[in-house]
Amino acid sequence: MEPVEEDNHDWPMQQRVEGYVNKHMADIALETLQQRLSVVSDEMHNLAEQVTRRSGGVLKDEPRREGVSFSVEPPPPSACSSGAGDRFMTSPSSESAAQRKIIALLVEIKEEQQRQWAALRDIQAQLQGQTCCEEEDVEALHMDLPLRTLEQLDEMERHLEDPGTQKRMVSYLSRMGGATVDDAVRRLMQAALSFAVGSELNWVGRGQKRSFRNTRLQGVLFRALKRTPVGKEATHHQYADVVKKWLRFAPFRQGGTGRRCSRPPVDFPNSED
Repeated sequence: MEPVEEDNHDWPMQQRVEGYVNKHMADIALETLQQRLSVVSDEMHNLAEQVTRRSGGVLKDEPRREGVSFSVEPPPPSACSSGAGDRFMTSPSSESAAQRKIIALLVEIKEEQQRQWAALRDIQAQLQGQTCCEEEDVEALHMDLPLRTLEQLDEMERHLEDPGTQKRMVSYLSRMGGATVDDAVRRLMQAALSFAVGSELNWVGRGQKRSFRNTRLQGVLFRALKRTPVGKEATHHQYADVVKKWLRFAPFRQGGTGRRCSRPPVDFPNSED
């Protein structure tokens, strides 16, 4: 019994689901923050320019004083009606309006993040519920994976005559994961077949081995690959190349010596004849 094969039964689905969901949440939150902060940055830049222009206008219009006086005199009526006075009086209200707009944008960002978190938590709960249902469906097949004998493979082929059984198998096997297409295919093969069964198969059925290409299980594995994140764009040719290699080296992985060429015994001529 290979320890690697038994690990397929205890695959940490919860961690993978949480990893996918957390990554999706982080991407959405980052994109939203970038958009909102870009708007806030533009508002801050415009506010700074307005304050600079207004401050420059007030200082330019203000008369130059020769001495320092600590007395406070009310401005003349004409100054209140001048353009500089109008700008000085309207500046605080404009700044307050810009600040209120920035605060409103920040509040909107926070509310949007809360809505996204709530929606993604619902998605996570749905995925977890689907995972439990899929595990129950696979258990209903009454089939222990990986397949350890050719008899079990024949039985699996009979089960896979049912389209519903194929769908449940695809859903189950698509959760095997993988960092690349090759890695995902190897994980699928290892989840479905033991090395002992793989040693009895090759892709086309050459020699004394059975064909894997003509099995229903082969089609189920390819459909499962297409449902993985890394295998969405994979071609059947890519998939077949990895399967061929996996089957070719299955005898070595099983702990044997691989292919052995059986040679007939050599009869040495009798020197007395």
